Amino acid sequence: MIGLFGGTFDPIHNGHLHGALTAAGVLRCQVRMVLSARPPHRPPPVASVDHRWTMLKMACAAHPELLPDGREMHRPGGSYTVDTVEAMRSQWPGETLCWIIGTDAFNDIDTWCSWRRLLDLAHLLLLPRPGVVVVGSALEIHERRRRVGLTEAPAGGIQLLDEAMLPVSASGVRQRLATGSDVTDLLPACVNAYIMRHELYARRPLEA
Repeated sequence: MIGLFGGTFDPIHNGHLHGALTAAGVLRCQVRMVLSARPPHRPPPVASVDHRWTMLKMACAAHPELLPDGREMHRPGGSYTVDTVEAMRSQWPGETLCWIIGTDAFNDIDTWCSWRRLLDLAHLLLLPRPGVVVVGSALEIHERRRRVGLTEAPAGGIQLLDEAMLPVSASGVRQRLATGSDVTDLLPACVNAYIMRHELYARRPLEA
């Protein structure tokens, strides 16, 4: 089993780490933290890809269960999940792959590029985001693909965890940083120090 946790990590925060470590415990495997270098489905990240990659490596260094994966940095064009998982399936043809996402992202799964192909390549492990329930077409997909465990096949199933995730978002972290609010409870200490040193996410004078 190989766990795959994707994100822009702008910046990586304690919520990301809690979710990835929880998934690693459930799946009993190492989780690769896949940096979305150029996400096509949202506005460009605030921090550069190099800053985000450095922060991701720093945050993972304290957790042997987590491995930073920067393959999308070296692939041109938009960072589509299906392309990344396709490459991983080619690299590890016999392994069970599991893409780990929050229930908020899963609610939009039918808008993802080639999402059906994604489920042909990997399982999905859903992390419950506080206040978010699976609804609409995502609920129908979950009901069709729902499994208690993900070890019986290399791909195609969906498992929803019971444990709630931390109520932390990257946008909330950025807002607090922009106003000079304390974020020590939201970020790994090394990431917080890096952000302060490079003045990332600080509100510029013209934005005041």
